[in-house]
Amino acid sequence: MQILLRKIRETENRFDIKVDEISCSGYFWRSGKHKAEIEGKIQGNISLSCDRCGEQFFEDIEEPFHIEVIDQPLKVTDCLDVIECLDGIVDFDTICKSEIASIQSEYHLCKKCKDIDEFEIEY
Repeated sequence: MQILLRKIRETENRFDIKVDEISCSGYFWRSGKHKAEIEGKIQGNISLSCDRCGEQFFEDIEEPFHIEVIDQPLKVTDCLDVIECLDGIVDFDTICKSEIASIQSEYHLCKKCKDIDEFEIEY
């Protein structure tokens, strides 16, 4: 789903996107001349990699997110929840996929490794 930033209104609009087994839903609205905000939630069964043993596993998640979208070059360097869309198009599919990738890149342990007190595993 793509929308021109200039066509987003100040009233909240709902969005629902499904990526594999994960749903991304929430609201978006215009919060300034060159800015829109997206508030949503990612939930579903996500594929993760254990950071200790490397095994793939699935886990149910429910993660909220809040993002600002601007159509001008970013001047603030310490704000991580801002996306520049210099072409003026807000791409919700890309934003949701990026949020899912961000969750997958965090530190995760499978059930087997969570129960082990020792950090190193010998095979």
